[in-house]
Amino acid sequence: MAEGAGPASLVPGFTAARLRLVLGALMLSVFLSSMESTIVSTALPTIAGEFNAFESFAWVGTAYIVASTVSTPLLGKLSDLFGRRVVFQSTMAVFFVGSLLCGLARSMDQLIAFRAVQGVGGGAIQALAFAVVGDILPPRERGRYIGFFTMSFAVAAVAGPLLGGFIIQHWSWEWIFLCNLPLVALAGAITHVALRLPFTRRQARIDWLGAGLLAGGVGIGLIALERGPAGWTEPLVLGGFVASVVLIVGFVLQERRASEPMLPLRLFRNRVVLACCALGVVVSSFSYGASNFLPLYFQDVLFVSPTESGLRMLPIMAGVVIMSTTSGRLIARTGRYRIYPILGTLVMGLGVLALTQISGDSSYVSLAVAMFLLGLGSGMVYPVTSIATQNACELRDMGVATASLMFFRSLGGSLGLAVFGTILNSTIRAELPARTGLSADEAVSLIRAPEDIAALPAEVRSSVVDVLAQGISTIYWVCAAVMVIGVVWAFLLPELPLRGKAGITDKLSEPAASAAH
Repeated sequence: MAEGAGPASLVPGFTAARLRLVLGALMLSVFLSSMESTIVSTALPTIAGEFNAFESFAWVGTAYIVASTVSTPLLGKLSDLFGRRVVFQSTMAVFFVGSLLCGLARSMDQLIAFRAVQGVGGGAIQALAFAVVGDILPPRERGRYIGFFTMSFAVAAVAGPLLGGFIIQHWSWEWIFLCNLPLVALAGAITHVALRLPFTRRQARIDWLGAGLLAGGVGIGLIALERGPAGWTEPLVLGGFVASVVLIVGFVLQERRASEPMLPLRLFRNRVVLACCALGVVVSSFSYGASNFLPLYFQDVLFVSPTESGLRMLPIMAGVVIMSTTSGRLIARTGRYRIYPILGTLVMGLGVLALTQISGDSSYVSLAVAMFLLGLGSGMVYPVTSIATQNACELRDMGVATASLMFFRSLGGSLGLAVFGTILNSTIRAELPARTGLSADEAVSLIRAPEDIAALPAEVRSSVVDVLAQGISTIYWVCAAVMVIGVVWAFLLPELPLRGKAGITDKLSEPAASAAH
């Protein structure tokens, strides 16, 4: 690329201004959908109290996560068949309607159902936004911009609880959902006007059976994972895992014979796609799973407010922002990407090892350094695996390949939350009753009430703090073992030359007539 030439010069039909407009709308969409998985956390006690439904409030978060994970590969495939623009705008509409219904919900059951609707749109928005980036930017230039999308995820993770707490304090919980509406409408209007992509409709039968088997298998499996930490041997949990395995086996058999499979198994014969998806599971199991326990440590051990605990997570966001933008620019300059996941997993491993030393009196400075290392490592893994996956797949599979990568990241995060939650619960149930005389159930309930821990007698409080720190330290030792697997997969990632053309350039060169969609 000539010095001073903008990437828009490589994207047919896109001026620099139009490109910035579209990318800005996509980043806003990603930010809103990502924030919905975190913003509701600070509002759940208020919502549960208003509806008098404390026993089911966790399903408000679970419904969104399960629906978003299940919908991602399905809508990614539909975007390959029917056009990225029309499917992306449809998911925006679903997210808009889901947000509106959540704000109007008048019972916990209604809210859970409407959160599932919102999750269907939210999960697909993230995958399709990255797929659109793959359509309009060449892989080599993509690094300059994809870091900003990763930054949207990082900012949403920190800003969600802070904004949720602010809304609860000054307005009402309904505005957590209703504030999405004008911003979603703005992003939708921009993409409707500015996002025009050439598309050739493929004549294919939709694999509805495969879609149903995948949705059922993954959905039931995720619900079993969510319930697992409370008791892995419960009949509903065991039955859920059995049903999930049966449905997923049926899905694989169906995909092997379908003429147009919903999730083509040929993708995973591609070593780049396979390595990136495996890295997604491993790294997300830590970064999405274990990072949820640092705010718990800040609130239950250091007794800071939910707002302050969110602010104390800023070093992770700073690391992600710095390294995702830096690695993206270096990739655009050199055309090389394989070194970054290797360095990223090693740096994350150093951060994890530092966190294994966490205790009841750890200094925040030491924790901040460890979190910064985690952010730096994440910033070298997530953007690069997205670029590598899109560069390695065929154009016809751009949507489903991108969605599959996001799908496996979500699975890894859910798995991490379940496993690490079980480790913490087991530590508390085994250690606290012996030290304090509390029952196992009373001990576990304490972690949901920092104010109750702070009110305990000094000796009992010290025991609770020590056991919580011990459980969280154990989590990070497990993470350290998991990160070894991540380093291995990073070394197994092949490096292919980055293409110099955007996806729509290839579309325009197809002999079949194309229409703007």
